[in-house]
Amino acid sequence: MDHTMGGSGSRRGPGGRRRRSGGRGRGPGGRRWRLTALVAGLAALALAASACGSSGSGSGNGSSGSDDKADTAALGTRQVAAGTPVKIGVLSDGQAVAYDHSIQVRAAAAMAKYLNDYQGGIGGRPIQLVQCQTAGDPAKAADCATQFIQSKVTITVLGEATGLATVWKPLHDARIPVLAFGTTEQSALLDKDSTFVLGDQIAALASLPIEVARESRVKKITAIVIDVPAATGFYETVGKQMFQKAGFDFQLIKVPPGQADMSPQIGQIVRGGSTEVHIIGNDSFCIAALNGLRAANFKGPISILGLCASASLTKSVGSYLKGVNEATTIAIGDSANKDLTQWKAIVGAYAKKNRVDPTDPVGAEMYIVLKALREQLDGITGDITAQTVTAKIRSAPQISFPMAPGIPVRCDGTSFPLTPAVCGRGVLLTKLDADGKHTLPYRALGTSGS
Repeated sequence: MDHTMGGSGSRRGPGGRRRRSGGRGRGPGGRRWRLTALVAGLAALALAASACGSSGSGSGNGSSGSDDKADTAALGTRQVAAGTPVKIGVLSDGQAVAYDHSIQVRAAAAMAKYLNDYQGGIGGRPIQLVQCQTAGDPAKAADCATQFIQSKVTITVLGEATGLATVWKPLHDARIPVLAFGTTEQSALLDKDSTFVLGDQIAALASLPIEVARESRVKKITAIVIDVPAATGFYETVGKQMFQKAGFDFQLIKVPPGQADMSPQIGQIVRGGSTEVHIIGNDSFCIAALNGLRAANFKGPISILGLCASASLTKSVGSYLKGVNEATTIAIGDSANKDLTQWKAIVGAYAKKNRVDPTDPVGAEMYIVLKALREQLDGITGDITAQTVTAKIRSAPQISFPMAPGIPVRCDGTSFPLTPAVCGRGVLLTKLDADGKHTLPYRALGTSGS
């Protein structure tokens, strides 16, 4: 069944995006509810990311098989760094009990070598990585914080790590800045001083279904959400207010974890009339939801997060995926994306024999954070310290989110005033075809500020 969005295809409905972004921080309920809900939404996404990383290519245990075809011209002109190294801490869960994110360690090493050979490192000086893996263990995370402080790193970077809650406070107290792809740590999100978070998960949680519903000309949004507080909290507070403010009726359908047959909940949705359905959960949760919708012959618009997409989803759901809308921050499959081409070339040059798959989003997070860091520190001069790095990032001009063209990133605390550490705004929208693959072109949505 084709779930292609109807309507004119306009990216702005009545009221435009300004109405949606305004709902992020201004409705009734006050500051505390909004901050709690934002953190809850982030936590839900991080949970799903871990699930995908443990079952998909996130293990990084195989090469891409395409390194020989990498476009070496994408590496650019050599500009070799020299002088006293700049120490950068790299935090990763690495190999944990339930998942394997050790690809991040190898990806960061490859990226640092590239920056040192082709981008002049940081301020002309070579990058020296201080890598530490938590294995998802808070005690090991505390050891990582100690290691970074004793090593006198100028900044710590990470993709998404469960141990950040333990690592962040000692780093903050030591005035060592942190740059993350994404985090669930509330104290970090509220930090105005030295924490910088690239990803905007609010766009995936709310802007995506609003956009799909608006273009499909339906007046109702239904969220099918795994019933854990970290996932449902956002929709019970801020999310509900955002949908109502944008002019949509909203229904939250909670499904217990592990429930394979969602027929009772799906029946409730179908009987409720025309609606957009937004699914939040890991890949097995999405499989159950989509198969339930297919069995009920649901023909309305559907949206999911890229975190629940997997080979298992494609195999289990089949052609019903055609027209499903997906939010992502990596423009997978876009051959015109210069960052994707460059990352593939970097892997070919520096990690060909090191089990790094350039299409793996868990590894790609390290390309994203290190490239963003290099761009934000472009032109830095003089002493390169934790303090000068923090000031340079805070004052850096807007850049584009690596691998996600059209998504603005600026770390001056203005993207989301209630969570000043968040730098990015927006997400990419794509549609799936009958084989579960992304269709081009991607569109940026949720990028407008208030």
